[in-house]
Amino acid sequence: MILSKVKSKTLQDLLKVLSGNIIAQGIGFLTIIIISRDLGPEQYGIFSLLLAIFTVAVQVSDFGVSTSYVKYVSENLSKAKEIFVTVILSKVILSLLVVTTLYCSSGFLSDFFFQTREYQGVIEIIAIAILFHALFGVIVNHFQAVQNFKIFAYLNIFHNFLKLLSVIIIAFAFPQEKHLEYFILIYAFAVVILILAISLKNYRLFRYIKQFNFTYFIQIYKLGFWVFLSSLAVMIIMRLDIMMLQKMSTSSEAGYYSVAMNLAMIFPLITASLVTTLLPKMDQFLKNNTVKEYVKRVLAKTKYVIAVLIIMELLSPFVIKLLFGEQYVESISVFQILLIAFTFGIIINPISLVMYSINKAYLLTIMNWVQLPLNYFGNLLLIPIWQADGAAINTIILRILGGLYIMVYLLKVRK
Repeated sequence: MILSKVKSKTLQDLLKVLSGNIIAQGIGFLTIIIISRDLGPEQYGIFSLLLAIFTVAVQVSDFGVSTSYVKYVSENLSKAKEIFVTVILSKVILSLLVVTTLYCSSGFLSDFFFQTREYQGVIEIIAIAILFHALFGVIVNHFQAVQNFKIFAYLNIFHNFLKLLSVIIIAFAFPQEKHLEYFILIYAFAVVILILAISLKNYRLFRYIKQFNFTYFIQIYKLGFWVFLSSLAVMIIMRLDIMMLQKMSTSSEAGYYSVAMNLAMIFPLITASLVTTLLPKMDQFLKNNTVKEYVKRVLAKTKYVIAVLIIMELLSPFVIKLLFGEQYVESISVFQILLIAFTFGIIINPISLVMYSINKAYLLTIMNWVQLPLNYFGNLLLIPIWQADGAAINTIILRILGGLYIMVYLLKVRK
C-alpha cells in the first residue's frame, strides 16, 4: 500500500514537472523560432555562440550546488530556510568571481571567436547577468528540494514567457541592426524581474540574512564538488560544437547546428523531467530495490523511446522547413543525427542518477572529462570533412561510449 502511494506521488510529481517543462520549453522553442527566422543562419550562429559563452559561465558559477543543494535540503527539510540563505550568500560571493573573470576576458573572447572586438561590449554586459542567474538557480532548486514541483514549473514557464514577450517587442519595435544585441541581453536579464517579484513576496527571509552557517556551506559544496566538475565538462561538451564550428567553419554552419540542437531538445526535456522528479526520491527507492532492478526497469521502456525516434526521423524534413523556413534546410541532416544521440540520453541519464546515490559521482566526473578531449579531437577530425554534420556525428559517438560505460559498471560491478 505504501509503495503504491509512493508510485502515485512520484507519477503526480513527474506529470507536474513534465507538463511544466513542456509548456516552458514550448514557449522557449517558439522564442527560438522567432529569433532564428529574424536573424538568419549567420547572425543566429553568432547569437548561439554568445549564448554558449554565457551559459558556460553560469554553469561555472553554480559550483555543483544545483544538485547537491537539492539532495542536502531534501534530507534536512527542517533547516531549509537557514540552508537557503547560506547558499544564497555564498553564491553572491562566488558568482562575483566568475563575473569579474568573464568581464576582464571579454576582449580576448571576442577576438578569439569573432576576429574582432565588436562583441566585447555585449560580453561585458552579459557577464553582470551571471549573478542574477546564480540567485535564480538557487530559488528554483529550493522548490525542487522541498518537492514543490508546482512552483518549480511556474517559475520556468514565467521565465520563458518573459523572454518570448520581450523578443516579440524587439522584433517589431526596434531596428534590425539592433536585434542580435537586444536578443542576447533579454536572455541574460529576464530573470531579474522574477527575482524581484519573489524577493518582494518572501521579504521575511531577509531576517535570516545574518545566519550564514559555515557547516552547511562546507557540506553542500563538498557534496557538489564532483557534480560541479561533471556538469562543467558536460556543459562545455554541449557548447564546444558551436564554438568549434564558429572557429573552424562559418557562422552559418554554427547557425544550422544550433537550430537542429534546439529542435532536438525535446528529448532532453523528457530526460530533465525524469531527473528532476527522481533525484529527491532515489535514495528511498534504492532502500527497497536493487540497482540492477532499477536499471532493468528503465531499459524496459526503451522500445517506446525508439518508436518516437523513428517517427521524428521521418517527420524531420517537413518540421524543419515548416518551423524555420528554407534558409535552414541544411539543419535537417544535423537534426536527424542529433536525434539518435539524445534518444540514447533519455535512457542513460535516469540510470546515471544511481551513481549519485551509491556515492560514485566521481566516476561520472572522470568519464565526462575523458569525453571532453575526445569531443575536441573528434570535432577537429570531423568538422573539416562534414561541417555541422561532423559535429553531430561526434556527439553520437560520445553518448554511446558514455552510456555503455555507465551500464556496464552498474550491471556488473554493482550486482
